[in-house]
Amino acid sequence: MKRYGIGLLLLFASAWAAGGLDLAVGRNMALGGYSGVLGFYVEGQPLAARGRLLFGERGGLMGGLDLLYRPWGRRLLEPYAAAGAATMIARLPSEGGFVMDVGSESYAVVTLGLALNVGPARPYAELSYNYGVAPYARAGLGMVWRW
Repeated sequence: MKRYGIGLLLLFASAWAAGGLDLAVGRNMALGGYSGVLGFYVEGQPLAARGRLLFGERGGLMGGLDLLYRPWGRRLLEPYAAAGAATMIARLPSEGGFVMDVGSESYAVVTLGLALNVGPARPYAELSYNYGVAPYARAGLGMVWRW
């Protein structure tokens, strides 16, 4: 349990240093399962970056990095495109407990989204397509808190 606490502390410290925290929920359009996202966001113009941990995605825990392109800068409605990569970290088998499964599945991720700039909080909706061993689409709703 102590390792999980240290991991969460490192995640929040990196989010604070990065400039934003990313929280989201998503739905795997192929399998119908839901997932949660916890990550950090680095603000930039026209490029931004985010790192994410996806809980429940493909039956386990995945880690991913994305580079976002925002062509028109800060507007009230801000479309963006992103490209990145994600890989499996751990799997949750049917008998319970996480099993380390680093790199067993890797995906190239392409995302289109629309964000709403309202102060330090920025809600967004996005559609991602993951190319890899078992390709699938993912729809998500989330919020980035910037400081």
